[in-house]
Amino acid sequence: MTAPADDPCTRFLGLPDGPRPPHFYALLELELFCSQPERIEDAVRKQFRRIKPYEDNPDRETREAIQDIMNQIATARVVLTDARRKDAYDDDLARQLGVNRDAIMQSKLATPRPEYELVVTAGPALVGHRVRLLTDMTVTIGSDPHCVLTLESGRIGPHHCRLRFGDTDWVFEQVDRTRMSLVNDERTVRHLPTDGDAIDVGGYRLRFVRISESPAAADAGNLPPISLTLQAGPCIPEPHCNALPPERILIGEDDTVLWQLAHPRVSRHHCRIEPSRGVWTITDLNSTNGTRVNEDEVIVDCPLKHRDRVTIGPFEILVSLRR
Repeated sequence: MTAPADDPCTRFLGLPDGPRPPHFYALLELELFCSQPERIEDAVRKQFRRIKPYEDNPDRETREAIQDIMNQIATARVVLTDARRKDAYDDDLARQLGVNRDAIMQSKLATPRPEYELVVTAGPALVGHRVRLLTDMTVTIGSDPHCVLTLESGRIGPHHCRLRFGDTDWVFEQVDRTRMSLVNDERTVRHLPTDGDAIDVGGYRLRFVRISESPAAADAGNLPPISLTLQAGPCIPEPHCNALPPERILIGEDDTVLWQLAHPRVSRHHCRIEPSRGVWTITDLNSTNGTRVNEDEVIVDCPLKHRDRVTIGPFEILVSLRR
């Protein structure tokens, strides 16, 4: 059955016109017979994020339709992540679609596997999340739930930026020119990323890395991730900042910093937190009002311990260091 004009899958998930209910790969917007469990899990999470804001719709029939789609997504996850069930489902789907499954799978084996991935290594949420970069896909980044990588922040536009594969290289492009992105601490609208490049988008840091290498873990030793949580002070849009070693967190009131604390008593670039000699340290950057750790003024690099309290202007921040 072809989708009607008011089809919920199109309305709430943005799926193109096609048979309804869609088969699981169409529902998750994956290529036919996708065999990578991590991509299936990512697709399930993405579709749930897209549709969840609508589940309290005041119209009863719409709520029921949304619940039906959510049940379909959950079933797709169960079937496609179980090898036996997936094999049976794929055989049945191939017969329904009149395609040669073996030929399709052979062509995939001949296609190079993704060489790079985008990793969220710092930000208020999703730290550690990975997006495999396939040369036939465009990775859209923004606050819109239809983006491949959805990042929630008031500093991020609905369609903020994107990564796409050109003729021979990956290309980073700023889509929303009213917003800002940094690549390796430099404001840019277009860049050809190389292994290890840092892309800062509205309080998040993304690393463009080779899949064979361990993102953000090189040279970090046994250093745990760091979490910073606002405990007292004025309300800000993002009261949390998390990072994997060896990332560096620049804090201040300027829009170019990773964690923005907007207040007249906070300097443009106020302080910096980064790994040094096997520990997380904080450094004051000649700020006007100084930085304090447990009420002691930071003069030089100060090591941070679990549950330390950092004072920056009117903000009191709790440090958490846990694996």
